[in-house]
Amino acid sequence: PFARVAIVIDDFGQSLEIARRFLEIPLELTFSLLPHQRYTREIAALAHEHHRQVMLHLPMEPRGYPQVNAGRGLLLLSMSDTAIQQALRTAMDCSPHFVGVNNHMGSHFTENMRVMKAVLEEAKKHRFFFVDSYTSSLSVAALVAQDVRIPFRRRDIFLDNKQSESAIRSQLRQLRHRAKIQGTALAIGHPYEVTLRALRQEAEGFAREKIAVVPAGDLVADP
Repeated sequence: PFARVAIVIDDFGQSLEIARRFLEIPLELTFSLLPHQRYTREIAALAHEHHRQVMLHLPMEPRGYPQVNAGRGLLLLSMSDTAIQQALRTAMDCSPHFVGVNNHMGSHFTENMRVMKAVLEEAKKHRFFFVDSYTSSLSVAALVAQDVRIPFRRRDIFLDNKQSESAIRSQLRQLRHRAKIQGTALAIGHPYEVTLRALRQEAEGFAREKIAVVPAGDLVADP
């Protein structure tokens, strides 16, 4: 292959059935799991058994909070550095298979240098990498990652903001196009039925165009 892509599927943890169906897709998808969900530990173990990389999908304060709530284990701007790091360690304890972390929501949280430094310094202690889901164009994650010296990558493409099969397939083709230009590209999607169908339909396109689908950790830039 002359280009590589990573496809991270977020928000796993609430349904074993949908996780099993995504594991059947003949692509090396990266599974990112919300902490403290009913099946977080079980899905992480299942994905690991199937040789899929497993990440922690860490809830962070979005704009519009508390009307917009990112769920259990949410990190808030009002928290102290110590409280943030303790919450991250508690989330990490949901599975021994986590190797990296990316933000769930976080459009407000990722814009703040102090709180992002608290997160990335703790993640580095555990030898995690960090993927910025890039939910805000004002995210400081890249700057903080450089300062903390943690392996880092920013999301290039969201697959399924528009939940139609044709739109998601178009985004997958755009992912391949971006990878051919850049050499690598990283996409994020969600465990929707329509995303599952689109990935099945487009799976052969990656091999046909000689683009390898690799774990997200393979695409992070070392500090």
